[in-house]
Amino acid sequence: MEAVINTMLNHLDVLLLMMTRVAGIMVLAPVFNFQGFNNLAKIGLSFMIALILFLAMPNNALPVPPHDLLSYALVVAQEVLLGLAIGFILQLVFAAILTAGQLIDIQLGFGIVNVIDPLWGAQVPMTGILMQILALLIFVIFDGHLLLIQVLADSFRILPVAGSPFSLALSGNIADFMVRLVSGVLLIGVQLAMPIIGIILINDIALGLVSRTVPQMNLFVIGIPLKIIVGVAFLWITLPFYIEGLNRLYTLSFSQVSDFMRILSP
Repeated sequence: MEAVINTMLNHLDVLLLMMTRVAGIMVLAPVFNFQGFNNLAKIGLSFMIALILFLAMPNNALPVPPHDLLSYALVVAQEVLLGLAIGFILQLVFAAILTAGQLIDIQLGFGIVNVIDPLWGAQVPMTGILMQILALLIFVIFDGHLLLIQVLADSFRILPVAGSPFSLALSGNIADFMVRLVSGVLLIGVQLAMPIIGIILINDIALGLVSRTVPQMNLFVIGIPLKIIVGVAFLWITLPFYIEGLNRLYTLSFSQVSDFMRILSP
């Protein structure tokens, strides 16, 4: 125990840098960015995770951070930005789910109905929050929180603390990666919503044909409730495929984080 404490005190600057990166990830990463998660608890959890990863590193592998205050502050800023970027990439999965929920709500007629999202504390589409809560449960069930800690450990191996500053020459590669990532998220959001959009489109076409055949039928009285019933029923039917798709989506997001870190690695 005394040896552990001595190691911590001798390399306290390294431990603080590791904690800074972990805290940056937890600001945006799924599960840990929940608004109800107390900030002091986040800081304590960040310190504990950083301490565990710090103690798992051999002494000869510990980096040597700069000693002057300005250089150390720049390294701290670099670690914060890196943590925020990793958390942002992982959080994009939930952005895709909210996009899908928004598209589904528009088709079901719920476009003007919003509820408070407990994750962000903002108004989001009703179907979107339902899908997001389910996605959060699936994330935990499939050990996504453990994979997140594994990503943290890999980040310190691929991008050591206080390593060489990110080269401006990489800015083009990073920008290209982010553009492809965000466009891919929007595409996934549309793909998640397409089955519901397709069945609602078929329902609208069928109602249009019926209204032409029976002109005296009140289309608004029958069509709107029928659209909601058909959409919700089909959403329930496709739920197993949605869960499997989420599992693959999480796997893809973690691989994207690995690709991002390799772009930044020297």
